[in-house]
Amino acid sequence: MRIHLYMLCYRFEALVASHLDPEAFGLYMAVGTHKNTRGNLLFFEIDPELKSDYFRLENLEELCSAMEDGVAKPSKYISVYRVMEHLPLAVYGKLYLTTADGRTLPLSDIPYQEEREEKGLHLYDELCPLNPMVLSTLAPGAFRRFMTDPLNRIHVPRIFFADMLLDRDSSGRLAGYLPYQDPAHIQDCCREMESKPAKPTKTVFRAPRLSGFFRTIRRGFYLGDSTGIRFYPFPSRNELEVQNHWWWRSASESLVS
Repeated sequence: MRIHLYMLCYRFEALVASHLDPEAFGLYMAVGTHKNTRGNLLFFEIDPELKSDYFRLENLEELCSAMEDGVAKPSKYISVYRVMEHLPLAVYGKLYLTTADGRTLPLSDIPYQEEREEKGLHLYDELCPLNPMVLSTLAPGAFRRFMTDPLNRIHVPRIFFADMLLDRDSSGRLAGYLPYQDPAHIQDCCREMESKPAKPTKTVFRAPRLSGFFRTIRRGFYLGDSTGIRFYPFPSRNELEVQNHWWWRSASESLVS
């Protein structure tokens, strides 16, 4: 049986080997195991030809041998510590978004066009290896450089984050349809950032828990380090409703983060 490598990257990180294809793996992790009984799941497919001095990959065939009844091995954890920083950008494949009831949507990356970025405030949900929600005056490419710059006092080798909706009216009030916790606090943070244009980032929530997480994605997801950035665009509302109807219905109805 073919062995797949997946990296779990939503609020925690792990490298997992599995005989299951991505859709079956997402379903298993969401509803087929007691280890993750409620909640969304995000994971990358990793190049199965991965070579590493950090991960112990030499005996994958033995670790992933089929179970006694011949059933495929659904998951075997390889590592749960400092995973993202030891996987270079080149080995990341598609990103998969799995809802709480096990429906999975694949996203492919496209070239990131930094020259098209506009000035203004951005709301980012850091997903791995950090997990705060932050406001920033930096566009995604610049934010990635700032967060992975070893000259900064606080930095990480590599970061994965989502660009979140921040729709506000002329008075600065958040749109009522956004399911964020404590919207008044977010509005206060926005006013503070706008009054201090030289401040690049501000933590909004240290450990955010969002109802309807997938309904709050703006442009998509970003994975980057000092060597580059990969952009995984989120489908448009029309694409979600027409081409991915059942996934979007599941993502929209779920109140689980």
